[in-house]
Amino acid sequence: MKFLTLINNLLTRMILSTQYCVLCGSKTNSQQICNYCYQDLMRQATMTPQHCWKCLIKMQPHQIVCSNCSENKFIFDRIVAAFDYGFPLDQILQQLKYRTKLEYSALLSQLFYAKISTQITHLPDIIIPVPLHPKKHKLRGFNQTHEILREFANLHPKVRILYATRSKETQPQATLNRGERIANLHKAFRIHENLSGKSVAIIDDVVTTGTTVNELARECRKLGADKVEIWCLMRAQHD
Repeated sequence: MKFLTLINNLLTRMILSTQYCVLCGSKTNSQQICNYCYQDLMRQATMTPQHCWKCLIKMQPHQIVCSNCSENKFIFDRIVAAFDYGFPLDQILQQLKYRTKLEYSALLSQLFYAKISTQITHLPDIIIPVPLHPKKHKLRGFNQTHEILREFANLHPKVRILYATRSKETQPQATLNRGERIANLHKAFRIHENLSGKSVAIIDDVVTTGTTVNELARECRKLGADKVEIWCLMRAQHD
């Protein structure tokens, strides 16, 4: 009788723990993503011979110098992206950001760490998540970049997280031209610390034009940072 009770409890836990993969809809056991979808995502490469090694924009065939880097004068060392921007991760991120589906934050954080960790050889001295303006942070209730960073922070507690401030309420960057984007972000960020000789990784959910992270990288350079990389969940290709 006791054995039957144990079996019944085990089966009950298995049934209750069964859920569906958020990407393909197949059944999984207490996981938000099935093994097939996970392996498929891990096989996707954001860095190929067609991508600029620094900004990850796709270059034209036989193009030697990246026109995107030349035009924007990026001062960070390179962008490291977990994934290209697109379905289905873009939809999951939007559910997190705009519908407060915080149950997706652990999944995105784990995917971010799993992919980023294969592309880096050294841990930075300091991690800086891209901050939201206080008004937007209060309206949303959280900063999605902080959520995406959680898995990394849990596994590498000795890497210090430094929180910058966003003192300027800016317009969406994607709606502006290059000159307007630069003016829009001028003096938008504040970092109250000496970064002399430090290696820094700036974390963002999506990098599109690169202007936002470049402006934050500029502040890091002014404060003496020796190396500045941009780590993002997704890299979007723009016109």
